[in-house]
Amino acid sequence: MSQEERKRVAPKPMEVTEAAVQFSCGMNWETIPHDAMEACKLHILDTIGVLFAGSRENVAGIVKEYVQSLAGPEESTLITQGIKTSAPYAAFGNGVIAHVLDYDDYEGFSKAHTSVVLLPAVLALGEKLRATGKDCLDAYLVGVEVISKIGKGINPSHYEKGWHSTSTLGTLGAALSASKLLKLSPEKTRMALGISASMASGLRGNFGTMTKAFHAGHAAKSGVEAALLASLGFTASKNILEGDVGFLNAFTEQKNYDIEKITAGLGDPFAIISPGVGKKLYPSCAATHGFIDGIFSLIGQFDIRAEDVESVDCGIFYLYPNMLIHSSPGPGLEGKFSLEFCLALALKERKVTLEKFTDSKVQDPGIIELIKRVKKSVSEEAGGRGTRHPKSIITLRLKNGKSFSYQSETRTGGPMKPLSSHEIRSKFLDCSQRIHSREKALRILEEVMNLEQIDDVSKLIELL
Repeated sequence: MSQEERKRVAPKPMEVTEAAVQFSCGMNWETIPHDAMEACKLHILDTIGVLFAGSRENVAGIVKEYVQSLAGPEESTLITQGIKTSAPYAAFGNGVIAHVLDYDDYEGFSKAHTSVVLLPAVLALGEKLRATGKDCLDAYLVGVEVISKIGKGINPSHYEKGWHSTSTLGTLGAALSASKLLKLSPEKTRMALGISASMASGLRGNFGTMTKAFHAGHAAKSGVEAALLASLGFTASKNILEGDVGFLNAFTEQKNYDIEKITAGLGDPFAIISPGVGKKLYPSCAATHGFIDGIFSLIGQFDIRAEDVESVDCGIFYLYPNMLIHSSPGPGLEGKFSLEFCLALALKERKVTLEKFTDSKVQDPGIIELIKRVKKSVSEEAGGRGTRHPKSIITLRLKNGKSFSYQSETRTGGPMKPLSSHEIRSKFLDCSQRIHSREKALRILEEVMNLEQIDDVSKLIELL
C-alpha cells in the first residue's frame, strides 16, 4: 500500500499498536534502503563517541559503583568501565554515560534523544545473544522509526505536559528494538510493548541534573526488561497505545494526538533519512544551537568583543522556556540548559566545547557578568504551535550604540543543516581521545562503519 493510499484508510481500533508491531516484526535487512543503513552507522558512531566522552564524568563512577552493588550475571559490558553485568543494567549504565554530556543526537518529531536509549539497549542485549551486526542495525532502526512516528502523533501535547520524550517514547522504542533482537513473535512483541508502556516515565523538571541522563538509561533498561519478560510469557494489554486508558490518552492533554500521523508513515520514509535526525556540534541543549550559531556569525562578520557588548536580546520559540530552565546556572550541567550561559561562553571564549561546561566556568566572574546581559523572551516571530523549524532571533547591542541582528531557522547539525560525514568522524575522534589512542579510535571507527559485516557484536564491544 502506498503512502497516499494509507492516508485514505480510516484508523481502526488497535491499529496503532498493531501498526507498530507489524512494522517491527516485518522489517528486515533486505527491505531497508541503503542510505538508511549508512545513516544508522553514522548515528551509532556518534553515540559511541559521546559515550567515550561521558565515561570520564563523575556520573560514570556512580553508575559503575551502583551496578557493581547489584552483583548481576556477567552477560553484558558496562562499556569503558571494565565490568560486566546483566543485559538490562548494562543498557542502563551505558545509556546514562552516553547522555550525561547532552552531546548526543536528537529527533525532531519526538523531541527525543533516540540513540542514547536504543544503542545501549541493542548493544547490551546483542552481546548477551551474540547477535550479528545486521541484526543490531535492524533493531536500532526499528526503534528510531517508532519513536519518531509516535512522537509525530502525540507532540507537542506530550512534551508540553512536562514529559521527557527520551524516556517515555524511548522506553517504547527500546522494547521494540529488544523484541526485534530476540526475534519475538508479533504476539509477544505486542506484550513487550504493553509492558514497556507501564514503565515509561521521565520529567523535564530534572533537566540540568544527572537525572536527565538517568532517563536514557532507565528507558534502555526498561525496554530490554520488557522484551525479556515478554519472551518468557509475561502478558500485558494488547492495545496499549490507543486503548481508552492507554499510552496515547494518558500521556497527552485531553486526547490531543493524531493516530494517522503514527500509522501512515512507518518506514515510508524512514525518519532517519527524511526529515533526518540531528547531531550536535555543541554539547548543550539543541534549543541553544541556533543562537550559538548566531553569536559566532556576528563575531565572524563584525569582530565583536565580549567586553564591548551591552546586551543580547533573544527571541525564542514558545517551548524553549520549558527546556532552557536555568537562567542563572550553578553547576556545569545546568549550563547546558542555560541560553544565557551558552551565549556568554560563545562571546567570551569564542568556542563552545566539552571542556567548557564545568562548575568553575559557570561560576567565572566574567561569564556571570555576561550572563546578566543576555535576555530571552518568547517571540511570535520565532514560531508558534506546530512550527517545524523555529527561528533563532538575536539583537546584539554594543556599548558604543551599534546594533546587530541575526535570524535563522536552521542550526548547525540539525536536519536542515546536517553535519557532514567528515565532521561526524572528526567529532568521534575528538570524543574518543579521552580514553583511546587515535590508532585505536580509527580502528573502532572502521569497525562501526562496517557493522553489517560483523558476525558477533560482542567482538565490537570488546574493542570498545
